[in-house]
Amino acid sequence: MRSIILILSFLLVAGQAPAQQVLSEKVTPPFAVPTGEGLFRVSSAEPIGRGGLNFRYMAEAYRISVGKVGMGSSLTGHLGIGYGLGNSVDFLMSVPLLFDIAGGLAKYGTGDINTTLKFGFPGKVPSGYYFGFDFSMLHPIGYKGRQALQVRPFSREVREMSSKMMLDLNKDAVGFRLNAGYLISSGSRDPGLVLGAGVEVGRNQVFTMTAEYVREPSAIAGAFTSRAVLGAQMNIWRIKLEAGVERGLSDDLPSVTAIAGIRLKPRLGASRKRDARVRVRTPKDVETSVRVAVVNFSGFEHRNAGILVADQIRTAMTRYGHIRVVPVGEGTAFLDLDAAMSLARKSDVDVVITGRVLRYEMNRTAKPNVPLVLGLPNTQAQMEADIRIVDRRTQGRVLSFLLSGTGRRGRGIRMFPTSRDDRTSYLNAVEKERIWMEAIQEMVSELLTEMADRFKWFPG
Repeated sequence: MRSIILILSFLLVAGQAPAQQVLSEKVTPPFAVPTGEGLFRVSSAEPIGRGGLNFRYMAEAYRISVGKVGMGSSLTGHLGIGYGLGNSVDFLMSVPLLFDIAGGLAKYGTGDINTTLKFGFPGKVPSGYYFGFDFSMLHPIGYKGRQALQVRPFSREVREMSSKMMLDLNKDAVGFRLNAGYLISSGSRDPGLVLGAGVEVGRNQVFTMTAEYVREPSAIAGAFTSRAVLGAQMNIWRIKLEAGVERGLSDDLPSVTAIAGIRLKPRLGASRKRDARVRVRTPKDVETSVRVAVVNFSGFEHRNAGILVADQIRTAMTRYGHIRVVPVGEGTAFLDLDAAMSLARKSDVDVVITGRVLRYEMNRTAKPNVPLVLGLPNTQAQMEADIRIVDRRTQGRVLSFLLSGTGRRGRGIRMFPTSRDDRTSYLNAVEKERIWMEAIQEMVSELLTEMADRFKWFPG
C-alpha cells in the first residue's frame, strides 16, 4: 500500500508541475522504449527466451503552453511487441501513438516504427550477469491524421540506424543495467554516443523500484538529450504494472513527464524458460570412469541445508554407471581451489563439487489479493547457492554457478481474510519438507543442465 501511495504522489507532483514552453523547432519526435526485457528507458541484456512473447504499452504525458494558442497536453503511447526467435535472439518492434491538444486544436497520428534485432547471452562465471547487443532501425512510416496544431514533429522523415551493447549485473534482489551504443546515421540529429544506466531494487518481487539515466544525441545541433526516471513496478502473475516520473535535463524535453504502462507476458504452449541460457551440446564420453566427490555445502547448518543439497547431487550422480561417487566425510565446508585440489589428490578423485547455501528461507503470503475480500494463501520456499566444480584432470579448471530454486504450495481461495499474515497458509512438517525438497530439486536440476552443457563426462 505504501508503494501505491508513493506512485500516486509522484503523478500528482507531475500534474501540478509548471507547463513546458514548447518550441516546435526544438522538440524531437518520441524516442523508442525497450520492448523486451528492461526498465522504462534502459534496455536489459537478458533475452526473452525461445518462443517467449512480450507485449508492452507505455503512456507518457506532459503539459504544454503553445504561443498564441494556449495551454494543452501532449500524449504519447508506445505500443510494442517482442518475440524470442531463439534462446538468445529476440525480435522487437514498437510504434508510438501520438496526440497533441491545445486551445481547442489537435494533432494526432502514429510515429516512426522501430525494429530491433537483439542478442543476449548469460554469464558463465559467475552466472549472475548477462551481456548483449542489438541493432535497431527506425522506419519513417506511419499515419498522420489531423494536423491543425503544430507543436512537435511526429516523424524523423529519414531512416535512423543505431546499435548498442548491454550489460546486466544481478545480485539477489538488486539489478544494475548498463547501456552503451552509437547512433550510426540520422537525418534529424548528429551521430553520437547513446548512454544509459539504471538500477532495479526488489527484482523478481511484487514491488520494484527503479532509477534510470539516459543520454543520446538531440535534434538540436551539437546538443544531447538527457533524462532521469524514477519509477515503480508491480508484478502480478504475468502482468507488470508501471508508473513513474521523468525529469527532462535538456532544453528539448519537458521539465516533468508522467509515465504509466503495462507489460504482458503470455505463456505460449511449451515455451522455454524466460531466462533461457545458450545451450551448446558437448560431445559425450561415457566410457571413461569418473570419480566424483561432493562435499557437504556450508551455510544454514542448523537446518541441514547444505547436507540436503549435497545428498540430492550425489543421488543424481549415481544414476550413471561410469560415475562413481566417493565419500569424503560428513562435515560441511566451502573449499577454495587449493583446498579442492588437495582433497582431490588425497581422495584420488577427478572432480570435486563444493558450495555454500546463501539463501534458505520460507515466506507465507496471501498475495495477490483483494484486501479483506479475497485471499490466495501461499507458502514459498526459496533457496540460493554458490556452487563450484573443480576438475583435477584439467589443472584445476573451476566453474562457478549462482543457482536458485523455489518451492510453492497454495491453500486455495480464502474469502474475507482478516490478517495480512494469513495463518491458513501455514503448513505441517510434512508439507514444509515437501516444498523444501521441491526448491532443492529445482536448483539441482539447473546445476545438472549446466554440467551437461560444459562437461564431456556428464551425459545430462
